Amino acid sequence: MTRSSGTTIKLRGEAKTLAALQLMGFHQLLDIPPSSTKANVQPAKASTVGMLPLSPIATEEQQYEAVDAICAIALAAIDNAAAFIPALEWLANEILGNILTHAASETPGVVCAQYRPKQQRFEIGICDMGRGLLGSLQPAFPEVRSYGQAIDKAIERGATRDPAIGQGNGMAGSFEIVRLNGGTYQIWTGDVVYELNKGKRRPGFQAMPSVLGTGVMFSLDTSKPVDLASTWIASNSGVECLFLNLLTESASDSGLDVAAECLHTGGRAPAKLLRRKIQGLLPAMEGEPLILDFSGVKSAASSFLDELLGRLAAEDPRGQAIFDGAVRIQGMNPTVQAMANVVVAQRLRGSVQAQ
Repeated sequence: MTRSSGTTIKLRGEAKTLAALQLMGFHQLLDIPPSSTKANVQPAKASTVGMLPLSPIATEEQQYEAVDAICAIALAAIDNAAAFIPALEWLANEILGNILTHAASETPGVVCAQYRPKQQRFEIGICDMGRGLLGSLQPAFPEVRSYGQAIDKAIERGATRDPAIGQGNGMAGSFEIVRLNGGTYQIWTGDVVYELNKGKRRPGFQAMPSVLGTGVMFSLDTSKPVDLASTWIASNSGVECLFLNLLTESASDSGLDVAAECLHTGGRAPAKLLRRKIQGLLPAMEGEPLILDFSGVKSAASSFLDELLGRLAAEDPRGQAIFDGAVRIQGMNPTVQAMANVVVAQRLRGSVQAQ
């Protein structure tokens, strides 16, 4: 934002700090020279060194590449990666997706990540230069009048600035994952910082110099993976199961391979394109079901499933019955199936309340 106005940026300070910034790719990100010869080290590359350097997030492709790199770090470095990655991937996708969906900033957001083997910690930092939580939520919740109240509202499940755009599950779900993990979760917006440390909230808010946008930092204990099924994100407890009768084999050639149709399953944009394609195809199906094949989908963000399946049901006069005839699902793994049930049920409840 500063460079766009023609300002020159230079850094000075403690050599150790400057070297750390250089290692994290800070100078490279801003296209400025190293601050000193002591800080003139090559920025980290690839997930092979356990680090994702500071990377801009302004497009769906950049979100996909960043989440893929984060998961690659975990896969290469963590012994129980198979158990740890699903919650990590969900968390990263949802928070990065917020930048594209809610920040409303012309300046790209930024993400970085690092695995610390001695501490058994996986850390992710994400920030944007957008409207901030107060600016995003206050129009929908006029009672929210401070940055602290905006953070409290953001970590409530279902709190969203616009149900037509999102469900308000990203911040709340990531909070739940970190709480169960016993990790650290910091959120900053405006002039306050919220902190959840070792699964417990630090009383009140810390004051800080005012900044634009929103930032979050996660520090997860890699020895304590969180099973998404143990959270409301993928728990069918109290939720009507819409996808119990999944097709085991395609009953028709009129099918769409979800994995092949979408660049990724970590955000809303690819799901929106596929949903619109489905809605365009349905009138011509003449009673024959349209098969959605999820067999190539190993994981998915709740926002993806809501945009594809939740809104498909909410915008169709048949509601959830659309999945009993007009559209049939095959190949969903149990976790994706549970997550789909949760978001579709939430979307349909919201649709009824709106009426």
